[in-house]
Amino acid sequence: MTLSDLANVVEILGALAIIYGIAFGIIQLRQHRKQVRTAAIIELARSFEDREFTEAYRLIADLNDNLTIKQMNELGDEYISAALRVGFKFETVGVLIHKGVIPMDAMTDLVGGAAILIWRKLRNWVEESRKSQNHKLLFEWFQWLAEQLEAQNQASRAPAYEAHKAWREPR
Repeated sequence: MTLSDLANVVEILGALAIIYGIAFGIIQLRQHRKQVRTAAIIELARSFEDREFTEAYRLIADLNDNLTIKQMNELGDEYISAALRVGFKFETVGVLIHKGVIPMDAMTDLVGGAAILIWRKLRNWVEESRKSQNHKLLFEWFQWLAEQLEAQNQASRAPAYEAHKAWREPR
């Protein structure tokens, strides 16, 4: 083997090392993205366990659909605060889904039906508030989220205990 042959072998090995390094980097980047997404889903799930959110959700969920500003004002500050709390929660989730931080299917499985339910309660109140406050962006991402979930026919999908009755743990 001549020095020229040895140089060619080293050059080939160097190219292979670079290709391997790039492939390894891509694999690591994908794993990192998956870990970040998983962490975001876990944090989202935890955020819905918050006592204040749960209480606010309970108050709003028990109300009639399509509440007006007048009706909300008659209910009092406790209900308005509850509406703002759940609205801002779903607003944040809508942004995170739109930006690709949290996948829509995770939201659908976690609390998709709840978002639709609360939007039905608050839709008129939000729309009237937008007009009265001249604030078109109020709960824009909450509305977007509810509309996306409704477009996926979330409200009429089979519950998990029926849809996944035959599920078996992956090996």
